[in-house]
Amino acid sequence: MSRHRYRFSLGACVVLGLWLGVGGCESASSRQGSASSVGPSRRSPGVGSSRPAAEVDLPKPPDEVPSRPLPPAETQPAAASDLRDQVPDPRDIRATLELERNAELDLIERRTVAVGDKERERREVESGYGRRIAGILEKVAAIHRPRQVEVTLADAIRRALKNNFFIQVQSYGPAIETTRIVEAEAQFDAVFFTNFEYNKQDRPTSSQLMSSLSDTRTAQSGVRKLLATGMQVQVSYALTRTWTSLVFQTLNPSYFNYLVFEFRQPFLRGFGLDYNRSQIELRRLDRAIGLERLRKDVRETVYNVEQAYWQLYQARRAVGVSARLLTDFETILEWLEQRKEAGYDVYGVQLNLTRSRIEQRRAEMIRKVSDVRNAEDALKTLLNDPDINLSEDIEIIPADAASLEALTIDELGEIAAALQYRSELKEARHTIEQTRIAVGVAKNQALPKLDVLFRYLVDGLGGNWGKAFHQMSKNDFNEYVLGIEFEWPIGNRGPEAAVRRARLQQAQAIANQRAQIEQIIGEVRQAINDLRTRWAQIGPALRAAIASRDQLRATKARQERLAPAELQVELDAHEALAGARDGLLTVLAGYNIALSNIERRKGTLLEYNNIVIRGSDDESRQMPYEPGTP
Repeated sequence: MSRHRYRFSLGACVVLGLWLGVGGCESASSRQGSASSVGPSRRSPGVGSSRPAAEVDLPKPPDEVPSRPLPPAETQPAAASDLRDQVPDPRDIRATLELERNAELDLIERRTVAVGDKERERREVESGYGRRIAGILEKVAAIHRPRQVEVTLADAIRRALKNNFFIQVQSYGPAIETTRIVEAEAQFDAVFFTNFEYNKQDRPTSSQLMSSLSDTRTAQSGVRKLLATGMQVQVSYALTRTWTSLVFQTLNPSYFNYLVFEFRQPFLRGFGLDYNRSQIELRRLDRAIGLERLRKDVRETVYNVEQAYWQLYQARRAVGVSARLLTDFETILEWLEQRKEAGYDVYGVQLNLTRSRIEQRRAEMIRKVSDVRNAEDALKTLLNDPDINLSEDIEIIPADAASLEALTIDELGEIAAALQYRSELKEARHTIEQTRIAVGVAKNQALPKLDVLFRYLVDGLGGNWGKAFHQMSKNDFNEYVLGIEFEWPIGNRGPEAAVRRARLQQAQAIANQRAQIEQIIGEVRQAINDLRTRWAQIGPALRAAIASRDQLRATKARQERLAPAELQVELDAHEALAGARDGLLTVLAGYNIALSNIERRKGTLLEYNNIVIRGSDDESRQMPYEPGTP
């Protein structure tokens, strides 16, 4: 049996919606991410998510998750049927008690006694079990509600992935980071610019060679673009119309236009592909970190759902255990009162002792019923399903049986898987890469500024725009400008401090990754120890419950007349049986939670439940998702 526990069938799919955009340099398009879930074999088929849309995807192949051999452990319980007999769900209690009654009737039939005695014993057993069943069912009815919803673990996870608000909120994070990628890419987009200026002057002059009145209008339009090397390229066309009151002006008004080609290339600060694309790479790493955080949040939500599911499983069956114990005590009290009325010796201490135990168990019963309500509310909150509204009084019935899967753990393999799959380590690696890029950016900014400028102009002049443009098109008049700009802060203290800070942050990120590795190894080892412990406890806990039941039967069989000490023994035997069954429930629920926890600590809980979140950078480009679209 494979340890992967891929519990969803191949065709059973749940959509965890998420559209995520990713773009490349000098591209305004973005990529579309998605998250989908395909559930295990005992889980119900999924439906589409109402959150940012996605497509259903197949799960990863099983060989991508390390497997483990699964020989049975020495503490393997006898059979799952023994567990059902000891701790049945409240809705199955009647069938369990009827099986107990039939077993006692069979024992009576096999005994060598008179026919009349057999008939009398059969009537007593049937009558006693009839009252006992009625009493127990009356008590467990406290957790029953008019509306009942049977939920499998697969269905619970499907509902949570579809409706959980926390996952919905977190799923927008990578999409938001995607917009920042596009924003960083946009620095390489071509920019169209245009401007117009009107300047009218009317001023006194001291010479007739100077104009006192002038009217100048200038319009300029062009396109500029930043290249990945850091070069700024600009092409523009400008037209100037000038009118003046100067009588010596030959062309009045005059039209002067020119076409400009300009190139500005940095050779030190601001130079290079790595520097100019650094913001794009940083934003892509931010998006990758957002995806890992989303994966972690989904993983934690799935684990919380499984934990809440098995806690509800335990709480419901604990009510049945408490109801059986309370009913047995009430039966003993009723029998003592009947004996007292019939004239037999019944001590007051016996009645008081029994009543005291009954009141204690009634208080415990009230608490366990409350535990069921609290467990239901906790599961409802995680599911956030409109069909299972938290404000409605709905009884949730876990339909899955507790797993009794035997495991042999390869501890080194589990640790290796955790170091490969844990989202925290992937996030730490992305953070280290971000700090490496930041160091490069800081070092670039610490360089002197050395820019080379080249400008080429073609001029034209005329009495109107047409003549001016015609002259410019002949390329008779042109200009060349070559410039060099150099700048270096004296001492350069600010940029050098930025370099030191970037290197310290890089060292900090590396140290944080190492600390996380140690923490993850400790968490995996603890999860493995907890899993082994829980598994080893199942057999002893079940055998303790069976032994307590046999001890109770033997105690009841040999005690026809209950003295105070003998009554104490029987009451203690009843409580020992209930305690053993409660302990068995705790171990069963804890073991199933531990199964989920070890995958959680390894970072493979999503693969374990066949949930796939897609949104990596190697996906094909698609149109971005717009919030609010169906």
